[in-house]
Amino acid sequence: MADQSTTYSPSTVTYSHREDLDDVITNISPTDTVFMSNIGKTKIKSKYHEWLTDDLTTAANCAVTEGNDAVLSDVIVQARTGNYTQVAAKWFAVSDTLEAVDKAGRKSEIAYQTTLYLKMLARDMEYGLINNTTSTSTDPRSANGLKGFLTTHDYNFTTGTASTTLEESKFNDVIESIWTSGGNPNMVMAPANLKRYISAFTGNSKITTNMDAENKRIILAVDYYESDFGVVKVYASRFIAEDSQAGDGGNGALSGYYSCFILEKEKFQLGVLKPLKTEKLARTGLGQKIQMSTEYTLISRQEKASGVLERCAP
Repeated sequence: MADQSTTYSPSTVTYSHREDLDDVITNISPTDTVFMSNIGKTKIKSKYHEWLTDDLTTAANCAVTEGNDAVLSDVIVQARTGNYTQVAAKWFAVSDTLEAVDKAGRKSEIAYQTTLYLKMLARDMEYGLINNTTSTSTDPRSANGLKGFLTTHDYNFTTGTASTTLEESKFNDVIESIWTSGGNPNMVMAPANLKRYISAFTGNSKITTNMDAENKRIILAVDYYESDFGVVKVYASRFIAEDSQAGDGGNGALSGYYSCFILEKEKFQLGVLKPLKTEKLARTGLGQKIQMSTEYTLISRQEKASGVLERCAP
């Protein structure tokens, strides 16, 4: 008997098939702004914002002779520190047709894109607040960030050798140095690889871990670290940029070296000159142009209250 084949689905039948497209859009791009979410916010009035700092004299024995005449000292003079504001903006355009058609995963393209662009703007702000190293009035103006402000307690590895590994003793050295100057650090920010080093610290069992007693398992994530000079909460930050790093003796460039920040977060504020604003620009055709903008700076009330370990090896 001859073979017989039957085509049950002729090619043209696909013309009548309905598409099977989920009405959900998945996006896992990180949006957590650890630093900006932990510091305060204040209104400022100029594109160059300044603040004052001063220091007490070194503590010493203050005994004087009985009946001694007044010995006058100079008044304590304040130092002025400042930072330029930085304008941040995002724009996008949506045609009237795209806004009108039936779309998967969202009703309004303008509303959906606005949400995405606001998240991207916040990420850009977080990145600059951490990584910028200069404050400049040259257009476009740039605001100094953590890496530019922290100079007093800066443990800076300079060569790409094994000695650059983040160790618990070095971590505590910076905390001690900050405390000795009068600071009270309470926050640590580290990229993923350095966060793992901190999670492996073992000194005197001062690491607080999460424990799931019911399932008899320990979650290896350090939330708090108790030093001799106070407790710090440890955060993993996704937006700490890689440090520039010359090779040992200047021979070749190395990669993967990062900073770990030890902060007294109350000494930092986001200074806002122009609050975040979303607006539709004037029409020039068959579509809508959307603008999101803000102007801000980083205020570092006293940089000696915080510190950084730079160029830590991966």
